[in-house]
Amino acid sequence: MSDGGSRVAELATAAELRAASGDHPFLRFDLATTFEPPALHLTGSEVVAWFQVWGDGRRGVVVLGADDGVAHLAATDMFATWVAAKAPNHVTAPATAYEPVRDALGLRGGNAWDRMWTTTPPPTLPAERDITWFDGDPAELTAFIKAHNPHPFALPGQHEGMRWAALRDKDARLIACGVSEPGNTDVPLIGGIVADSTLRGRGLGAAMTAYLTRDGIDRTGASTLGVFADNDHARVLYERLGYATSLRARTGFPL
Repeated sequence: MSDGGSRVAELATAAELRAASGDHPFLRFDLATTFEPPALHLTGSEVVAWFQVWGDGRRGVVVLGADDGVAHLAATDMFATWVAAKAPNHVTAPATAYEPVRDALGLRGGNAWDRMWTTTPPPTLPAERDITWFDGDPAELTAFIKAHNPHPFALPGQHEGMRWAALRDKDARLIACGVSEPGNTDVPLIGGIVADSTLRGRGLGAAMTAYLTRDGIDRTGASTLGVFADNDHARVLYERLGYATSLRARTGFPL
């Protein structure tokens, strides 16, 4: 199928979608079983767009590919009609190609974020030996997170399947935590890394990240995480632990 010579084709299966994208790592680790065909493909390129229900229950469209191709796809009537039919809660595109998608769909608000992945176990860090899976009162964990992160991204009980890890000092006081939860595939998504703000610089966050990463790789062969685009400190840490960026993205919301 085409749209005014733009050569936009429909894809019926997840395998077709992955192949059309050139086996993009974001699709490899974030294409959900809730993928709903058809997807779109700008033929002659690796530009694709698809719809899925994300782990938090929201309906999302994702567009991937080179900037000029994404702009080409966004300019077609077929793209706007397809997105309207999917009725997404949010639309995500590469950060450097977001504007034409935003303008074509009238998106508003949103944020910039990176998805990262690794299949390589990180180096073992000393503090990891004292980390355990949290089995206490969730209220204790929630109070700790809110005390040391005024804008928490993850809290106990927020999603199904959360597995919280904790690090305590010699007096059994919480000094760091983090969570592993189901991502869009079998590969876990880790996050919620919080360390005691009075103990910064001691590598507690790095140890928690390494522990959760190693667990994810042991169980599924890979681990993923997300980071806000302006958090350079965290990105450098994750890269040091072996993570690579699969997508630098912007997400906006339809009117």
